[in-house]
Amino acid sequence: MAMMKRLLVVMLVVAMLLAGCSSGSTDNDSPAIDTENAVAVVNDTVITLDTYNIFYKMYENAYKQNYGDDVLDREFDGVKFGDILKEDIVEMLVQDSLLKAYVLSTGFTVDQEEVTKNLEDLNASLSEDADTKALYESIGVDDTFLKDQVEGGLVRAEFSRLINESIDADSDNLDAMYENYAVQVSASHILVDDDLTAQLVEEKLKTGEEFGDLAKEYSTDPGSASEGGSLGYFARGVMVPEFEDVAFNLPIGEVSDPVQSDYGYHIIKVDDIKTVNSMIADGEGEDVVNTYKDQIKSDLFDDYYANKMDELKASATIETFMDKVKSETETPAEGASDETTPDEDASDDASTDSSSK
Repeated sequence: MAMMKRLLVVMLVVAMLLAGCSSGSTDNDSPAIDTENAVAVVNDTVITLDTYNIFYKMYENAYKQNYGDDVLDREFDGVKFGDILKEDIVEMLVQDSLLKAYVLSTGFTVDQEEVTKNLEDLNASLSEDADTKALYESIGVDDTFLKDQVEGGLVRAEFSRLINESIDADSDNLDAMYENYAVQVSASHILVDDDLTAQLVEEKLKTGEEFGDLAKEYSTDPGSASEGGSLGYFARGVMVPEFEDVAFNLPIGEVSDPVQSDYGYHIIKVDDIKTVNSMIADGEGEDVVNTYKDQIKSDLFDDYYANKMDELKASATIETFMDKVKSETETPAEGASDETTPDEDASDDASTDSSSK
């Protein structure tokens, strides 16, 4: 599933100008909601199959361009990526509907002058991008859809502002993060090419040999070996993820087990840790301190976003109709077959996934 996570990043590229959800809502006085053309109903708001199909085709095109025509048939943990994508798009549209309702409930109104300007900018960009414009025309993207998405983008921006506002208001948590959250680490490492050498170095460390001496003898990192493996201080996002995950979670003085990355096997020793408060105590400049405070808030954003979304889901009634996204978005010209998929083996009763949360 890790590769799937990386692939989903591409969705952000496609959705940059199309952030939001185009959906129709029923009249509150209506006795019933018509779900014939719905992939989901969020409270009384219908998310249409037409909207879903447009998003699916955009993402399908992006993935195939970036990863090959067979990307949707590749399996991750036994599940075809195409099926993962379908569920992710429905989930995205459900979340968009929830956040839109929440933002509008706060009294926020969409600035139509800003919508007009953004829509003009978007159309100007499309006029210079013949391929994207042709794609949009082929999958049914019209001015109404684009206007809905531009408005959705403004709603999303307001939702993000509200999330950041809630982070700022949670002073107790921020104070704890400033005190305890490592923003810089000073670490040393011994980098070797293979697991056997890593085990050998690890055994020597256990018998009491000095880390720095072993780094000079065994490390293949020319930049740090002569310094006893010292890498000095570095912030988050500098080292490869495998290295960073360990370095920023080890206590001072601790030595890690061998950690594999694309560069080889690292044995890591944490020499020092800096937090926002320790930087302040050391007399670090205000600009630097504020940069790390902003980084902490940025690192908190995803958790606060997810928590708010969970809260909105818990108070909503959500019904999805995944049976409707089985074949509508697959075209024979792009390799669709008549073979029955595992999802199509499900009974009619099981194919409608509903939840009252």
